[in-house]
Amino acid sequence: MPDLTISDLVAMRQLSTVPLAGKAGLGRRLVWAHVCELPDPWNWVGVDELLMTTGMCIPEGVEDQRRLISSLADRGTAGIAIGDDQQAPPLHTEMLAEADRLGYPVLLVGHSTPFAAIGRTVAVAAQSDQITRIARLSKLYEATRSATLGKSTLLDQISRELGIEVHVVDVEVGSEVLSRRTRLSHETVSAIRTAVADSLHRLPPRLPVVDGEDLLGTAFPLATHRRCMLIAEGPDDIDVDAFVLLHAQSLVAVEIERDTRDRERSDASEEGLFRQIVDGSVGPDAAESLLEQIGLAHTQWVVLCFDIADLGFVRTMIGDEAIPKMTLAVGEEGYLLVDNADFDRVVERLQTRIEAIGVSARTSAIARIGDGLRQSRWALHAARAEGSTVAEYSSASPLFLPRTLSEAHFAARAVLGELIDYDAEADSNLVDTLDAYLTCNRSWSETAERLMIHRQTLGYRLKKIESLTGRSTKSSADIAAFWSALVAHRISRSG
Repeated sequence: MPDLTISDLVAMRQLSTVPLAGKAGLGRRLVWAHVCELPDPWNWVGVDELLMTTGMCIPEGVEDQRRLISSLADRGTAGIAIGDDQQAPPLHTEMLAEADRLGYPVLLVGHSTPFAAIGRTVAVAAQSDQITRIARLSKLYEATRSATLGKSTLLDQISRELGIEVHVVDVEVGSEVLSRRTRLSHETVSAIRTAVADSLHRLPPRLPVVDGEDLLGTAFPLATHRRCMLIAEGPDDIDVDAFVLLHAQSLVAVEIERDTRDRERSDASEEGLFRQIVDGSVGPDAAESLLEQIGLAHTQWVVLCFDIADLGFVRTMIGDEAIPKMTLAVGEEGYLLVDNADFDRVVERLQTRIEAIGVSARTSAIARIGDGLRQSRWALHAARAEGSTVAEYSSASPLFLPRTLSEAHFAARAVLGELIDYDAEADSNLVDTLDAYLTCNRSWSETAERLMIHRQTLGYRLKKIESLTGRSTKSSADIAAFWSALVAHRISRSG
């Protein structure tokens, strides 16, 4: 049976449908007819589908009506059928001229013709396509079942069945979700994130991904806890049955949720092992066996330290990259242990979002992993002090920091000993006051606000600090000594 066209619909006089404009496009293929009264109907009507409206979705302005026609045509819809029931605003000649220019059919449906009659007519003509549609859906569900049985991933198999390359992007994190043999370019992922930056709470139903004037692909939202979109890659608007595409979105969303739960369990298991290695509750031989299970045995490791608030992002990003790792939360810091061979790739991904990262020395001894935590934490303090993104703990690096907890303790006592003792005896907080004062770049108002005290109280505390230490809060040399001692004090307290 040949495809139904707009011209065939017009020829059925019982439907009382006449063309108002765009007659050059009457030969357009017609696979479905859909009623939509939303202000952006091109996002809800698919390729080769007829938009039926009483006119409520038609804007009143000249330019808005012209944009309606161009957007529907760009979407690849078959045409627009407007009910003759006086719901629509006046149709401007500019709108009809745009339809003629694009060869986009604008139809007027007689008042006595219900939209259901047009819908059923198209549905009957499309029945011969149902067998093909069901077969495609069956293949999609089979792909889901067999994706875990072979080497191909779910996305690889769905791409093959749909005839288009599909990917999944977490538009909040900026990473690809679920593994694929091929990956999107960084430019495409960046373009997607930029396009939805202001609508993360409500992702658009359909989003062309463009770079300048080039169409890179089309994005569709997924019903997942993570803010993910299914990306159909390609320079042309996709031509996929909307019903089949909807099922593909559902299948991928289910797989993402399953993968997320699996990753959360793995993160918890890895953190438990990391903590046991650090506190020595698991022996080297047992640890080696467990590390082998997560792909981290018989190698050289490096530990990265960052603010605890970034731990969730780290787990998500490194997990999406499928890089073997262990993570750990301790106090106000998060830690990541990876194979040194993956170090450059990891830092490249993390520094897009993390302001300061401390890096330990490399080690291949399980007994030294605990030292790696302390080294990376000290390097993190250096990164913050220097205003750099990444600071590495190494003998060649000019970090004026203590190398052991004992050194940190003595360095802090040498400058802050009197303040530490006074705070302990008088139950005061002069050390914290000095820390806040220097952290706020010696701003009295900002320091007072942070400490929630009056400026006069701050002045009294600063004078007491100068009296006890014999150093000035105005001298550059003394300020440098204070700051270095405060960093050492933080290290000794967090050790």
